[in-house]
Amino acid sequence: MIAGLESILDGFELGVPSERPIDELRALRHELDAVEVGLSYGRRMAQGRLDILLCELDRRSGDGTAELIALLPDVLSQHLRGAGMPRPLRDVELPSFADHIVDELDVLLAPSELGSLAELPVERLHAAIDDLRNAEREISQQRREAHRMIDELQEEIIGRYRSGAASVDDLLK
Repeated sequence: MIAGLESILDGFELGVPSERPIDELRALRHELDAVEVGLSYGRRMAQGRLDILLCELDRRSGDGTAELIALLPDVLSQHLRGAGMPRPLRDVELPSFADHIVDELDVLLAPSELGSLAELPVERLHAAIDDLRNAEREISQQRREAHRMIDELQEEIIGRYRSGAASVDDLLK
C-alpha cells in the first residue's frame, strides 16, 4: 500500500460547485490537474515495473532464449495510451508526492532487485507482482477520483459559460 495516498484527494473539498465563484473553480481544477499528473506518473511507474516483472516471469516459463533486455522496448511500450479520450498535454511540474509514490514502489521492489531479476527467486517475483498490482490498483482508483472531480468542476465552468453567468471577456481582463 502506498503510504498516504488515500489522503492526497482528501484535502480537495468540492462542496457544491455551483455555489463557488468561477475563479475558485478554475484554481481548484488547476490544482487537481497537477494531482492527476502526479498520480498518472506514479501509475506509469508501477505499471512499468509490473510489466518488467511479468515479462521476466514469462521469459522463465518459456524456452529462455529471449533476453529480458531485448524485450524491454516492447514491454514498456504496451501502456503508452489508455482507453478513452486523451486529456490535453500540460506543461506542469510533478507534485512532490510523486517522488513519495516512487519511493514506496522502491520499497515494494528495490532498484537493485529490478536490476538483477534473473537472480530473484520465483517466489519473490510473484510477491513483488502482487504488491505492484495492489499499488497500481490503489493509484488508479485515486486517479479515477481525481478525474471525476476535474470533470465535475469542468462541467460547472462550461455550464456557466453556456448560461451566460460567466464570460470569456472576464478571462481577458
